Amino acid sequence: MELVFTTFALFLVTIVASYIFYQRIKLAQLEYEDSKDSVRNITFGFTRQVKRMESEINKLERETLQAKYMASEALSSKQDNSKAKLVELEKVKELSDRVDGIEDSIESMKNDLTKLAVKPRVISQVQDSVEAPIPIHSQDILEELTETELDVLKIIVDMGEGTVPEIRDTIEKTREHTARLLKKLYDRGFVDRNTSSMPYRYSIRKEIRDLIMEQKETTSIGL
Repeated sequence: MELVFTTFALFLVTIVASYIFYQRIKLAQLEYEDSKDSVRNITFGFTRQVKRMESEINKLERETLQAKYMASEALSSKQDNSKAKLVELEKVKELSDRVDGIEDSIESMKNDLTKLAVKPRVISQVQDSVEAPIPIHSQDILEELTETELDVLKIIVDMGEGTVPEIRDTIEKTREHTARLLKKLYDRGFVDRNTSSMPYRYSIRKEIRDLIMEQKETTSIGL
């Protein structure tokens, strides 16, 4: 019976999560439609992103149906099958990670739409890049960072590039805190953001990477 209730509860969680984020996708799409007159030059790119997110939602719906089938089987058999329970738990975790990624992408897209609605511009590259608003040829800029911000930059150097969920798992912060931290570093010109896939991937700027590597070498020599 424990398996039956657990499976049924996981099924309900999956259904609710799918519905909530489906509504968020629809809301993001409506906001995009309202703003398309002012961002005509990027309509095609965002439409492709919306379709990609709708594809992710369709996958979630298919997996939800699969979870429903497994729940029905569990209710019929009423057997304590620990293996089936483990499979359900792993599936819910996978769905949760995917939903986190979709939510990050929606939030980033809404922020981009807000900026572009104020001042439309043509996006000529998939790789987002901003000019560093601060001088980057000095170790002083690293001293202005918090310890957590510097740790994140070092982690990205080691990873090459990473998503919000990947970096969140490494620094052991909440998803919201990690997303805000990366956005701040992106706005200040420390990292670049790749929007060609979801969730967005962040990589460190070459100049910043050189400064961090120089700092590591200096620290090693000092030791």
